[in-house]
Amino acid sequence: MRIPVRGYTFDLMTTKSAAAISSPAVGEALRAYVDVLALADCFLSELWQSAGLTITQLAILRQLRDGPQPAGRLAASAGLSPASATRVLDRLEERHLLTRRRQSTDRRCVDIELKPEGEAILGGLRGLMGSPVHRAIEGMTAEQRDALVAALGQLRDSARELQVSEASPC
Repeated sequence: MRIPVRGYTFDLMTTKSAAAISSPAVGEALRAYVDVLALADCFLSELWQSAGLTITQLAILRQLRDGPQPAGRLAASAGLSPASATRVLDRLEERHLLTRRRQSTDRRCVDIELKPEGEAILGGLRGLMGSPVHRAIEGMTAEQRDALVAALGQLRDSARELQVSEASPC
């Protein structure tokens, strides 16, 4: 499915296959999601530059917000080979943003955990303050904000579950 957004055209397909969009409503939801991503682009760019991190490094740190995860799962969800993931994790560990621990039950598996320094980088919502997105959310009613938080949380959780189920256990 081709989705035009602000002069760009996105080809949306699953990683497993180029499955057709199941309904017009799903297509509309995907277009709305891409539109919101485009609005956040400026904020994310500022965050990446100020933190001195790559998009991949920030994505890995964000995945660790919910708790320690196996290195293999992080690599798979970021689309990295084990060797590339090792290099990315090395750089993040050198900056004291995360720690690694071997699992006691399987020493081949390494759990990665976010350190407070990494959490501090992710907490940088200051770039959103005063932005059009921030002002739009402030302009919503409490019920609209609650519905937005619930819907985005459900989307995030469902996507993470699918990511985890498609990734390797270590």
